[in-house]
Amino acid sequence: MPSSGYPPSSTVPTYGPGPIRTTPSISSHAAPLRSSARRHSPDSLLGPDAPTQPRNYVTPSATSRKEIPAYYLKQQRRSPNQVLHVLEEDEDDELTEEPLPENATDQEKIDYKRRQNTLAARRSRKRKLLYTQQLEATVERLSAEMEMWRTRALTLRQLLRSHNVPCPDFND
Repeated sequence: MPSSGYPPSSTVPTYGPGPIRTTPSISSHAAPLRSSARRHSPDSLLGPDAPTQPRNYVTPSATSRKEIPAYYLKQQRRSPNQVLHVLEEDEDDELTEEPLPENATDQEKIDYKRRQNTLAARRSRKRKLLYTQQLEATVERLSAEMEMWRTRALTLRQLLRSHNVPCPDFND
């Protein structure tokens, strides 16, 4: 045994050679963390009919400090034609609530805008979850397919070698 710098009576453990792996195995790796582990299905997300959470802050935040949001002040400075044009651009988006009446108060307009933003965020989270689940399913399917082809290739290589047919060694 080569000298390791420790006296022979030392309590340093000695280890024999470890196991030799000839083929890397994907199944030996730990399972990847799933981003959708928190939310198992799109149905577990809040629906569009769920109420918008009230603003209850313990300390003032950047958004709760202002009585009137900045976007609302900008909207008031526009001419009525520009405001109408902005509303027409949003027609592609699903509107789940009735539009506000013309005589709505400023606070009603602010609350309506906040509600629409909340609904849009919920729809976005649902789309993102569905997309993530689709990607994860694709990765699982492709990983299983890759393992199947790897097994087939290794089996065929063994078959060729058993019949003394030269077969290249792929070291990847």
